[in-house]
Amino acid sequence: MLSGGAGTRLWPLSTPSQPKQFARLLPGDTLFRRCLDRFAGVPGFEPPLVITNVGHLSLVRDSLAEADVSAEVVIAEPVGRNTAPAAIAAALWSDPDDLLVILPSDHLIRDGAIFAEIVTESARFAEAGYLVAFGILPTRADTGYGYLEKGEDLGGAFVVQRFTEKPDEESARSMIDDGLVWNSGMFVMRAGTLLAEAAEHCPRILDGVSAAMSAPEDGVLSLLPAFAEVEPVPIDIAIMEKTSLAVVVPIDVGWSDIGSYEALWEALERDQSGNAHSGEALLVEVSGSLVKATARMVAVAGLDDIVVVETEDAVIVVPRHRSQLVRDLVAELGSASRPEV
Repeated sequence: MLSGGAGTRLWPLSTPSQPKQFARLLPGDTLFRRCLDRFAGVPGFEPPLVITNVGHLSLVRDSLAEADVSAEVVIAEPVGRNTAPAAIAAALWSDPDDLLVILPSDHLIRDGAIFAEIVTESARFAEAGYLVAFGILPTRADTGYGYLEKGEDLGGAFVVQRFTEKPDEESARSMIDDGLVWNSGMFVMRAGTLLAEAAEHCPRILDGVSAAMSAPEDGVLSLLPAFAEVEPVPIDIAIMEKTSLAVVVPIDVGWSDIGSYEALWEALERDQSGNAHSGEALLVEVSGSLVKATARMVAVAGLDDIVVVETEDAVIVVPRHRSQLVRDLVAELGSASRPEV
């Protein structure tokens, strides 16, 4: 389980001290808890290996205790270095023949039982030496996701013909018409295969992570300060886009990365006017909007397709279809050293 992201596009609900996987974004359990529960009790799955930032250790421990789950180990990063170094650290800890199910802990999967079945079925490709990616059947021309082009059909999985990073809207529409799928950032692979491909395609990252490994204490493997010198690169760019072993399994399991307020609006239950709202929110002649009040009354009138989020620290207002701009807001606040960030 990867649990190092900051979730800045959901600020101020998600903050560096309490990122979105631990925030109460949806009714019920947090995204981290849902990820913990995803394979609980499913035959063939071992206890989770959690990779997190050292500053989130207490959040991870609390979530594990609440779920009554014992992690195999928690790997604590002194600083985030994206998903390639994190996955390599997990592989170095593991036996080379172990199958790793690499999952971001801040994703929503509504059909968890079906996903567990798909992962189990896909294991045969990983055992045969492939690096398995899960591709999401697109529902819109989204510019926030990478896309995968399917090649030869191997009988349940397709050779990855091409990776495309976040395209413009016109290109995204064309890719959907051509049958491309979203890159979910979820993978299955043998630990030994991952390390072999890392040695070929990103040896400096592999060497850097290897030098930062240490012995665990009380169930926590604290990576050494040298980990901060490792290049921060996603596993997609460091390995998956370069390897000849990548295959994709298309899935439709109610997936969302909850990567923006628009994605959160889509994931929430909405009223007959298309509004998702919570807390003391008063809406008059409002439609297609997300309104969340946490500390005081929020009143909105005569507006459509907007996001209004109020916390004790801050209030944001942004058009729902442009909610990716929240990341730019956070960058501006960070540059100004504002404590609200």
